[in-house]
Amino acid sequence: MDLKEFLFLIKRKRQSIFIIMLVTLIFTLIISLLFPLRYEAKSRLLITQDTGQADAYTMSRSNEYLGNLFTQVTSSGSFFDLSLSSPYNIDDSYFSGTYSQQIKKWRNTVKTKTVADSGIIEISVYHTVPYQAQQIALAVNEVMISKKNNYQANGDKVRISVIDQPLVSSYPVKPNLAQNAGLALILSFIFSLFFIYIFPEERYDIRVFGHKKKKHKLKKREEAANTVWDKLPSSTNTQNHNHKMDNKHEHQSHKNQESSTPSGNIKNILR
Repeated sequence: MDLKEFLFLIKRKRQSIFIIMLVTLIFTLIISLLFPLRYEAKSRLLITQDTGQADAYTMSRSNEYLGNLFTQVTSSGSFFDLSLSSPYNIDDSYFSGTYSQQIKKWRNTVKTKTVADSGIIEISVYHTVPYQAQQIALAVNEVMISKKNNYQANGDKVRISVIDQPLVSSYPVKPNLAQNAGLALILSFIFSLFFIYIFPEERYDIRVFGHKKKKHKLKKREEAANTVWDKLPSSTNTQNHNHKMDNKHEHQSHKNQESSTPSGNIKNILR
């Protein structure tokens, strides 16, 4: 199948493509909405340290190391306990269940990452209540600044400062409906092209609009064909009957001609 034929196939099966994409989109949105909608509180911290006469490269590597260290620390059980015991108004009931379940919920709530080797840590807190997301983000920042000596050996040489206070999103960011919908449309479009290429026959068409109209046209054509077919036997019989009558008249005419000749008269006398 060349490109021109495939483009014509796409045009002919555009309704099938549309239905596949629509069903996939609806199914994706339903699955996404089964998860709770969560807001995001995002803040940034900067790690610096007094390294004396160290060169810039050494400082950069050291800041990168500390950044990675603190991103791992935030998911620990001790950091979780310190955050919940902070003076901020955190709803403890949100982290219910066994301790392992609480830690798992905490790790799904607080996400951290470093920005290259800059010593900057980005902290994102996700919660179903915007106020709670903000309170947890403030607690994480406070614990990381005040309890930094619990997780590194350089003491007060390491300084952590807030460069961006927690900013709460004005609408839910998880699940990301726009992103999920976009991926669903792209993947379903690719799948629909693959589907019509593998099954180009008309019997594999997926139709909702115009299906009854087409079915009605096909039924009318079938009825017309049946009517013509029913008339064919009687017409054939009439032709056969006329053919037989013509043969009979021709035979009778031939006999009359024979009887009118002398040889014919002799034959009649002998009979």
